[in-house]
Formats: sequence, structure tokens, C-alpha cells
Amino acid sequence: MRQVATRPIIVASLLAATGSGCGSDPPANPPSNGGGQGGTVAGGAGAGGSLAGSSSAGSLSASGGGAGGALALAGSGGSGGVAEAGGVANAGAAGTFVSSGAAGSGGVAGAAASGCGGVLCEDFESGQIDAAKWDTKTMGGTVALQSARAAHGKYAVQFHGQAQADVQSDYAFLIAHNGPAALAKHHFGRAYFFITPKPMSGHTGMVFAGTPGFPKPAYLEVANINSGWQLGYVKLNGPPNGEEVAYPPGQVPVEKWTCLEWEFNDQPDSATLWIDGNQLGQLNDQTIGYPPGHVPGSPIFDGKSSDLVGAFSDFGFGIYDWHPKNAFDLFYDDIVLDVKRVGCLVP
Repeated sequence: MRQVATRPIIVASLLAATGSGCGSDPPANPPSNGGGQGGTVAGGAGAGGSLAGSSSAGSLSASGGGAGGALALAGSGGSGGVAEAGGVANAGAAGTFVSSGAAGSGGVAGAAASGCGGVLCEDFESGQIDAAKWDTKTMGGTVALQSARAAHGKYAVQFHGQAQADVQSDYAFLIAHNGPAALAKHHFGRAYFFITPKPMSGHTGMVFAGTPGFPKPAYLEVANINSGWQLGYVKLNGPPNGEEVAYPPGQVPVEKWTCLEWEFNDQPDSATLWIDGNQLGQLNDQTIGYPPGHVPGSPIFDGKSSDLVGAFSDFGFGIYDWHPKNAFDLFYDDIVLDVKRVGCLVP
């Protein structure tokens, strides 16, 4: 079994919105060292509890206590499908994911690369995109399940972005609607990604959690901008509409599988980004880099710094290229959402 790397959990903070979804062009060269310092929270196992639930796609049960805990997720049905370019096809059965492990003091519980442990997870090893779990949304971009390139196992999902100078934006997403209540206000995520070639767009969303109504929800996101990183709060279901963003340091890794982790919090609003287990930056009322003029500590958006999203009900993975410049491909594998930090898989 592959174990998850054990690292301290860093509490996140988030960022709010200003124009109508990238209505204003972002800085050509975003700050290279944006993002304030967050506090450290000791992760460990306390008194355990239990969680149980069910849906048309399956059931969830979890228990924990003492030094660690176990989490099991079983999916039982609904129709699935393999996405061809731009759509979902062929039906199939949903997969089953089970993982357990012990967490040391300050650590992250173990997980197996062949399965994923969490409240919501997907490793695509069923060989199909489960249409009971994922809603496919495309405009210009395409989605396909493929086996030529995967982080672990055989399959990963591929999103292709077009080079369309004559359009303002294009997108391709897999979206899980009506997510578990346990993730509605505060959650962690992990996904492996591979991007090629180097991204050049002025704003490409990668991961989001927000309200229903895509492509015009309110949400927190992990994105890239001019080959660097961006964390954002975006509101497109106004009025008012807008975006507030922060620029963690570093460049987006290219031509390699990379472990992407994030924490989204709506009370108060914040987002934190980790790459390969290392924290890069945060979005909160202290770190907003765009639009200019934000006073650290002042409200993030519309006079508020909490409950800006309202509840995370939709969870999306893919590409939203607001300013297409070049064609590119983004692959995802080993997706997990949970109430605690997930951690990276260790070979």
C-alpha cells in the first residue's frame, strides 16, 4: 500500500471577486511572492466518530478514533460513460473505493494508489466516466478518458483546451453536483495533474467548489495565470459580480505528474495551495493581489469575508480558459475530497 506523506496542516484563507469573471485583464506579470503566512494546526486523531449516508450513487461510512481512523466509500450504480471529445458516451457501472490507514500526531492518514479514501473520490480505474457522479460541461474544450497517460493505475481523464483567438473563453469540466453536506463549508482536496505544453493564458481555472449554475456560479478556485499560480474567489451569479485573487509564488509544473492539494473554507473565506506537499500560498483578506488597492484585513468582497459562497455544493475539475492563447492538454488522476487534509501518495 502506498502511504500518504505526513505533513503539518496549514490553515487557509481565501479571496473574493470583482469583475464579471475576468472582466478586467489580470496583471501581465502577477507578483512572484504573493500570499501571507498561515498558522499551523496540529493534525492528529482524537476521539472518533462515525459518518453514514447514502445516495443514488452509493453509500458512505466512516469511523475513527485513537491514533487513526478508517474511511470507506462504496459506489454502487448509476450509469457511467466514457467521454469522447466533447461529450459522454457508453454506459457502465460505478466503481468502489476503499482506503484506510493510521495517522500519527500531526499526520495525514494513509491511502492506497489503487483506491481513494475520502468523502468524494475518483481514480477512473473503472475505465469509464461515471455519468451518475459526473456532469460533463464543454464549450470549445473537450473531455476524454484515456489510458496513454496516468499518474497511477491505467486511466486518467484528459481535458483539451483550444487555441481560439476569436473567442473570449472556452471550458471543459467534470462537475459533481449536490455534494455531501460534510464538504459544504470547509474541505480539503487532492488531485494529480499533468499539463502540456506550458500554459500561457491570462487565467485558466483548474479546480473549483461553489454554488450550482455553472458556468455562472459563485466559487473558490485553483487556477493558473501566465504560467504561474492563482487562487481566487469568483462571483458570476450576481449582482454584484466580480473576482478577488491572490498569486502564490512559483511556476506551474509542466510535462510531469504533480500532486495538487487545496483547502477551501467559507467561514471565513480562504483558500490554501500545496504542490507536492509544500504550501505555496493562500487567499484571504490579507493576501489579495488583484484587483489592486485592497487594504489587508478589510472585507474580501461586497463588505464580507465569510459565507461569500454560501455553501459548496458543486465540485469541478477541468479547464476554464478565460483568455485562450495556445492549445494545451490537462490530465487529472486520483481525485479526493475530504474533511481533513488528504496528502500526496508516496511511491
